[in-house]
Amino acid sequence: MEEKKTLEKSPEDRVKELEEKLSKLENTARLVNQRYMDLQREMEYLKERYRRDLEEMKKYGYEKFALDLLEVVDNFERAFQYEGEDLEGFKRGFELIYKELIKILEKYGIKEMELLGKEFDPYLAEAVDKEDSQDYPPNTIIKVERKGYTLHERVLRPAKVIVSYYEEEIT
Repeated sequence: MEEKKTLEKSPEDRVKELEEKLSKLENTARLVNQRYMDLQREMEYLKERYRRDLEEMKKYGYEKFALDLLEVVDNFERAFQYEGEDLEGFKRGFELIYKELIKILEKYGIKEMELLGKEFDPYLAEAVDKEDSQDYPPNTIIKVERKGYTLHERVLRPAKVIVSYYEEEIT
């Protein structure tokens, strides 16, 4: 039936109909192109905003951590101003400050590694010395020279340890 309509139309009507379709398609293409250009601009804006946000986060990301540490600094300054003769009280004050600092570190995921008595793992610690010991199995950490710390599950600073070994007598 549509073929009859097409055949019944004059060539001028057919051209006019095709020109209208072409005009609609050109308009649609123009709108799609405009939308594409708008999205392109928006993407560039978002990239720039992300870059600025990332830069700002790098610059100010430790603000809460720094504020917590400043509390410890304040406590140290108060301790230094202490003029009493009570050495035991002075020591207790420093112990409290130390505990406060450890709490802050733990709050941010920084924890001390408990390595004493465990098997030596080169990913967690650096062996700085070895000691002949019959009290411990070979390759066991018998002394921690410098504590190691993790940041969440990642090693932040490896420990420095002394590892046991057992030297058998040669007969």
